[in-house]
Amino acid sequence: MKLLWFVILLGILGISGCSGLPPDSGGGTQLNSCNDVADRGHLNLLTINLLFSETQTRDSRLEAIADFASDTSLDVILLQEVAGGVLVGTANSALDLQGKLRERGHAYDLQTAFETGLPGLLMVANAVLSRCEIDFKMTKRLPKASELEFKGHDIKLPRNVMMTRLKIPELGFINVYNTHLCAQCSADELGAQLQVLLTFINETESNYPQTNPVILGGDFNIDRFRTDPFEERIFYDSIIETGFTDAYANGRLLESLCDNTGIADQHCTVGVSTLDAGDSARRIDYFFVKTPARILQSSVVFNDLVDNNQVGVSDHAGVFVSIELP
Repeated sequence: MKLLWFVILLGILGISGCSGLPPDSGGGTQLNSCNDVADRGHLNLLTINLLFSETQTRDSRLEAIADFASDTSLDVILLQEVAGGVLVGTANSALDLQGKLRERGHAYDLQTAFETGLPGLLMVANAVLSRCEIDFKMTKRLPKASELEFKGHDIKLPRNVMMTRLKIPELGFINVYNTHLCAQCSADELGAQLQVLLTFINETESNYPQTNPVILGGDFNIDRFRTDPFEERIFYDSIIETGFTDAYANGRLLESLCDNTGIADQHCTVGVSTLDAGDSARRIDYFFVKTPARILQSSVVFNDLVDNNQVGVSDHAGVFVSIELP
């Protein structure tokens, strides 16, 4: 996150975000149809952190995401660092993206789960846009973590995970989870958030079983090769041990994916954008999928520092996957 005084202000005030939307900020459901998903037999998804604090270029960055969604027939978009409030000049940046998609002739449902902030001033959220009807959503609070220090005081920020249950004509329901785990927190705090996240998924899947793949995506702030200030591979492994597979790593040599923090490659999701120039190269944005599922295609997008054909839209690259449905 940039412009840390925003978050410091909120932390000092001790404000915890609410899970609902401010009035008229676009959380309602519109009747959408994704009949073509059953015909083609796969679901196209993107996860991208929007970089809430970069307000001046937000409109053009959302335009680029909307163009990508239109060109690739995106069915589901997972967003982190969605912003709303007078300090960022919009009621809901996910609602803004929904409008740009509508201008291109695409109707998407929108659900937003705000994590932290002061309504009307500044709020930061996770959100999901879906061409398929969102049947309902569930949000789970994750344990607060100390992500900032101000005048010797640890400032704890709340996080969440949001499940959206999508209704796919002829194929039934599919559960998609979107999250943004803590950054610059301790190993214990990251582990606590991940434990609550995985428990929530397990309990939800027990209560709402379905035959389609279970999809978990977002900004995990976990890099398999980072060891300072603590080793993060164990947290990645704990996700895999619950039965998830790393969708992007499917068909690739895992140990070669963004394995050098000093040299960004096409697999990294941080340190590969002009909005993040100079940062260490890391792979921290993922899609994890539980079987049955076959990954038809996957790529890192919006990584303009390593791919001249891409455009940068955030301090993160996005991850695109195409998942076959049974």
